[in-house]
Amino acid sequence: MATIPFDYECSRSAGFLMNPNEHERFGYVTALEGFGAPESVKDLEVAVPLAVGVAPPGFQRTSADKPVVVGKVVGVIEKFEWAGGVGDPLTLEFYASQANAMQLKSLQQRQLRTTKVKTLAWWIAGYDQETKRWFEQARPIRDAVSGTLAGREDPRLEVDLNPVSVADGIDVHVYKVLLSVVPGANMQYSLHFANSAATKMVRPWGIVVGTQTPGPEQPQYVTRK
Repeated sequence: MATIPFDYECSRSAGFLMNPNEHERFGYVTALEGFGAPESVKDLEVAVPLAVGVAPPGFQRTSADKPVVVGKVVGVIEKFEWAGGVGDPLTLEFYASQANAMQLKSLQQRQLRTTKVKTLAWWIAGYDQETKRWFEQARPIRDAVSGTLAGREDPRLEVDLNPVSVADGIDVHVYKVLLSVVPGANMQYSLHFANSAATKMVRPWGIVVGTQTPGPEQPQYVTRK
């Protein structure tokens, strides 16, 4: 049986400045370190109107009376892709600050000291139209994953230094980054996915020698009441 693919389009503008009436999917890269370079700085500050119990890691509520959380992230996600197989790459397209984009671009333009990705974490939120509430749609079960850049001959790290406005009418610019990562040898992680506020799916990424991996025909569903 074929694996279950996960392909999420996210709104860049909602990630930076959400219209609370539109309920567009949005997401963040919350940690990134690798390629022999220093950890990418969480230098994009964002605020999103989310209910209690639903917030990216490290975000803080601004007021007990308002459902708004504020925090800093590495990037705002535009697209997340994973074909669903334990060895398939995780591909993220996201927008980063000029400082982080320049650092990654300098690595792209010269031979990488290493293709190892020490830390990668993301957080994507979706809106359940039936229950009228936000829910966590995609994230690593633990804090982060690690691996290596996909593509041995041509590692998948691309940076576009053409500036893009964070939203219409706002003179703040960010830069697009594409990153594709495969799991490291003898490493396995659990990834959380959900298609509603009530049901989630946990899928394995990576393989540890000597352990059994649940097949695609046996997804691990957990339903919360």
